[in-house]
Amino acid sequence: MQARRVALVTGAGSGIGQAVALALGADGYAVVCAGRRADRVSQVAGEIRAAGGTAVGVPLDVTVPERVGEVVGDVADSYGRLDVLINNAGVFRKAEVVDLDDAAWRESVEANLTGAFLCARAAARRMTAQEPVDGERGHIVNVNSGAGLRGYPTGAAYSASKFGLMGLSDTLRQELADKLVKVTDLVVAAMVKSELSNRHNPHRLEASVVGDLVRDLLRLRGAAVVTRLDLGQLPPS
Repeated sequence: MQARRVALVTGAGSGIGQAVALALGADGYAVVCAGRRADRVSQVAGEIRAAGGTAVGVPLDVTVPERVGEVVGDVADSYGRLDVLINNAGVFRKAEVVDLDDAAWRESVEANLTGAFLCARAAARRMTAQEPVDGERGHIVNVNSGAGLRGYPTGAAYSASKFGLMGLSDTLRQELADKLVKVTDLVVAAMVKSELSNRHNPHRLEASVVGDLVRDLLRLRGAAVVTRLDLGQLPPS
């Protein structure tokens, strides 16, 4: 009998990814913290274990197909299944279109969109082949942004990649629904403290707000699914 649900969180070394990993670890998940910085994801996994949870840190560059397949396969084989994928890894390169260089464009699309696709594809292949638990085989949460709903100056590469992520989520949701795999597009349209957006602003939300939101989202079991969840923010008083 499965003792706990298993979650793979990408970009777990800081910001939203770290907050989600900590929240799921505290909620009883076995959490695999993945990211390019091995020291950071290992540190986050250590925090979860120190609090009494179960977690490991694994190095992962989501733009490398072979490595994505290896990590997802190792998770499913080690724990017997993969219940949740949090597709959170990403980069932000700020520049107006006329000044945006080719490398920054490619890096943004590769990390924010292609990486999400590779992880979702690998996870979906595993999830659809496993037995349902509580009426579902798995749940993929794609962490999006307000930039995935509207463009803005200096954000062409980021916004284009996040618009693409919205389309990927919509398609994936329809393809996997009858296989009992849920897909949620989590649109974080609020100002959140993270390394992607680290300008000083006293009104930015703590990343833990997003972590708690994801935890609560995943508590919705069975046939019910939140297809898109928008996190906004009240104006400062």
